Amino acid sequence: MLNRMMIQILRQWVEDPATNPFPVAHMPDNLTEALKAAAAGEIKLNDPVVTPEGFRGRVAYDKSACIGCKMCIRVCPAHAIDSLGEEKKVLFHMDRCCFCAQCTEICPVSCIWMTHEFAFSSYDRKAEIVKDSGKKPAPAAPEPGENEKTVEEKAADITKYEIDPKICIGCTKCLKVCPVQAISGNIKEPHLIDEEKCVGCGACAPGCPVRAIHPK
Repeated sequence: MLNRMMIQILRQWVEDPATNPFPVAHMPDNLTEALKAAAAGEIKLNDPVVTPEGFRGRVAYDKSACIGCKMCIRVCPAHAIDSLGEEKKVLFHMDRCCFCAQCTEICPVSCIWMTHEFAFSSYDRKAEIVKDSGKKPAPAAPEPGENEKTVEEKAADITKYEIDPKICIGCTKCLKVCPVQAISGNIKEPHLIDEEKCVGCGACAPGCPVRAIHPK
């Protein structure tokens, strides 16, 4: 029976690999000796291939841009992301990461992205923890003829949330967890979400005891 897994296996068998199958033309009897021979110029190593578009390598993380919504933690299937508690930031355990890229897709402020780095194995597990990669590189300029979205159009793509005033009991739970302080209101009174401040992270919705918060 032909299922999705078999289709993927056939595709990998037919298509060129994303990385070299081996650094030399044929599997040597001894890898260490082969590398020594390459260093001595006796054999030539294969040139590395160019990583394909959409390649998912090591995760990168802009700590300064993170708002601490923990949406990445909720969607991570490998439990590779930990919260830093009161600091309201996160860190990534690359020894657990399965490179599914769900964290990059769910992040409302785009402070997580996949790089082309794949050769980072180490005997030190702590060395494979991503805490801060610095600022995210600017995207490449669009090709001539391509339509680049304006800031307003990008903002319109974000799913905002709203509170139903008829259901809200004013418990203030959503107000406390909102990472961008977009929610206001007094105790036992209906709360309100500022649409201009809301980044669509959805952190407020799961904790609502009466389910008064939903996507707009």
